[in-house]
Amino acid sequence: MLWEKTRDDLYRKWLEVKKPSAATFDGVDADGYFYVHDVDSGRVVHVSHQRRLGYYAHGVTQRLNNLAREYCIEGLELVPSDVIVDVGAHSGELGLWAEKFGSQYLAIEPDPAAFGALSRNLPQAKKVNCAAGKQAGRLPFYLATSTGDSSFEIAERRKPIEVKVETLDVLVNSFFPGGNIAILKIEAEGFEPEVLEGAREVLKRTELVTVDAGEERGGASTAPECLNLLFGAGFILKNVFLKRGIFLMARA
Repeated sequence: MLWEKTRDDLYRKWLEVKKPSAATFDGVDADGYFYVHDVDSGRVVHVSHQRRLGYYAHGVTQRLNNLAREYCIEGLELVPSDVIVDVGAHSGELGLWAEKFGSQYLAIEPDPAAFGALSRNLPQAKKVNCAAGKQAGRLPFYLATSTGDSSFEIAERRKPIEVKVETLDVLVNSFFPGGNIAILKIEAEGFEPEVLEGAREVLKRTELVTVDAGEERGGASTAPECLNLLFGAGFILKNVFLKRGIFLMARA
């Protein structure tokens, strides 16, 4: 077990320092952000770290479709008046998926490098560089941008930065003070229960919640806490992507 962990750690470090092949990206901007071209839309899509270029090996469209499938929202039809709130937005891929509907989008992302890619990908979108939690404050945040695993979990090999934390009720209300939320997506690397605790009012006007409750909290899943909170808020289970521990909940 120790050998496997050591091997995986060394492999991840090698991926982060190795120079990506020219075939895996189309350019690098002045700030060092790698990007690829989307052949379907003609747009440029930036990544937060060179290691994440691998997600686009089969094109941007396939990457976005895979994400929609994993979040159990594949096939969902939205309209321009629909609002999507993306907690743990990373580089804004869910927002890129939602663009085909013209829907309104709010991205919440505390990792500064990921937020830089998000800002490049969706310059006109509503977005905020902070974390969502149970209460407002500031907390140490451990960065793992290359794997998309930045979190509040204490990590020996990572140096923390301090990030602002605000409740989802405050964040959403500041951008969308009224109306329904079509989709609330939460991927907070083990901090999902706290996000939901701070979203009591938002949940009252949300139709669908897709939450990644995988084993990110000290190696344990947050599914029991998340599901209990959502059942208590009037949601029912609609679908599951078991491979990642993602649950789609719908208002009853």
